[in-house]
Amino acid sequence: MTRTLHHLDRAFDWVLNALAVTAGVLLIAVMLATVFKVGLRGVAGRGIIGIDQLSGTAMVYMTFLGAAWVLRHNGHVTLDLVLSSASADVKRRLVVISSLVGAATCFTLTYYGFSAVQVSISRGIVVASELEIPRAIGLVPIPVGAFILAIEFLRRALAACRGEYDAPRDVRFEA
Repeated sequence: MTRTLHHLDRAFDWVLNALAVTAGVLLIAVMLATVFKVGLRGVAGRGIIGIDQLSGTAMVYMTFLGAAWVLRHNGHVTLDLVLSSASADVKRRLVVISSLVGAATCFTLTYYGFSAVQVSISRGIVVASELEIPRAIGLVPIPVGAFILAIEFLRRALAACRGEYDAPRDVRFEA
């Protein structure tokens, strides 16, 4: 049983890494497309139709596909001032509680996100813009990413319960 769980854990980590790489590739593609559009506008007097729309859709994909990877690396916003002054036991309890709240929120978002995707598909809703893209294409990463993020929150809560979660020790003042 523990070998199976270990393999599932490693497979999930592989999925998180693959989604993070996908988000990174999308970021690079958006940057290059935007630079190309601006350059073309400067040279030819007109840009490329749909780049802004596709960039907006890609930003949704980047956000939701990379969120669980960021959580795994403790990259999300935290109240470091509160955690740094708390005892190890209080830190562990706060991580468990916040992770369970995060998981519940993400599971709720998953449910409503899948419902929105189903409605968009069944009604054939299309985004009326430069490119007529089915709305479901822009919505799909929300429930998928929220579900994966919920699983990562549960993994984090379980690790904290076992005493395996390593919360950041120092206060970080970053922008």
